Amino acid sequence: MSEKLVANELLAFLQQKLDVMDEVSAIQICSSNFSEDDIAASKLLVFKLLNKSDQMVSRRRDGTKKSLQDVITLLKETDPDDVPTFVAKDLNKLPPVTFDHVDVTCLLKDIVSLKASLADVHRKLEASQKDVTDLRKEVVELRTSVNKTGSPARVSNVNTRRGACLLDTSATSFASAVLSSSSPTAESAKGADRMPQPPAPAIMPHPRSATQTARPNKQLVSVCASAVPLHNLVPQPRNRADEDGFVTVLKRKHRKRTNQNCCGKAPVEPQTRVRAAQPNTPVYISRLHYSIRAEDIADYVRQKVQYAPRVQLLELRRNVNFKAFVVRVPNCFLHLVMDDNFWPQGVVFRRFRGQIPTERTNT
Repeated sequence: MSEKLVANELLAFLQQKLDVMDEVSAIQICSSNFSEDDIAASKLLVFKLLNKSDQMVSRRRDGTKKSLQDVITLLKETDPDDVPTFVAKDLNKLPPVTFDHVDVTCLLKDIVSLKASLADVHRKLEASQKDVTDLRKEVVELRTSVNKTGSPARVSNVNTRRGACLLDTSATSFASAVLSSSSPTAESAKGADRMPQPPAPAIMPHPRSATQTARPNKQLVSVCASAVPLHNLVPQPRNRADEDGFVTVLKRKHRKRTNQNCCGKAPVEPQTRVRAAQPNTPVYISRLHYSIRAEDIADYVRQKVQYAPRVQLLELRRNVNFKAFVVRVPNCFLHLVMDDNFWPQGVVFRRFRGQIPTERTNT
């Protein structure tokens, strides 16, 4: 609503009650509490304030209710930001809203519709909670099955050259794998994923020494005799899952880079030929006389800072009676070059912006 305030009890009542009442009840209350002159004056006022006097229709028969209908229609069809705020100057003129002016049937229909909507929301919420519970159970079962069957997957990817292929999910397959092991070849590596077969006589590799062959044989006899399961030989991963089946993951710190750049700190002597390049900043100077050359600019800067910079003449896009240059100034002399008292009067200078052309470079 607009910030403009207009005093009119009828329009103030309609503006506040139309959002919570139906049109029939509002028309009935206003027609029984306001006179016909008040209704006509309010109608004329609202049409004038909204600049729609040409659309106002005069009512002759039953003009009270039809005029109220016209006012209600205009208030609903107009943008609320364009409608001024109506206030009541005399509060005694505002009619009370009692049950005599309310349609109970409409209220009952709204209550029934609200109950149906609420029941639908409860039903959808229960279904969603059930789906979430089932999903959590499936996740817990999946994690449990992965933890139980995780060791065989790791055993199939071990190095067969170092004896790790002897480990399997049962003591029988463990013993058969040790008895049937031969020299490491491509066929033995491919057969690691096959089903365990009964032990068969095979040629054992030549022992390197007596001490190296005696120790594995003792371990083999002890393991085959005791028939210890695999889960007692291989340490199982610790189950870190919580009650809901979720595992807390800790963020690891990033490794520090080992190939970072380093900067030298040794002092540079006058006779040392190896030295670092001085960083420079391009400075744009303009409004120079057309007879000035790049050598003249270099000599001028050399006299000021005892350093001969690189000076480049810029080709201007349009014909002018002056020249412009780019001077590459070391950063240690930049504060001197950017001073107002460094250049002659009338010379324009600033830091160069853009890409410097590579042609016509003079020193």
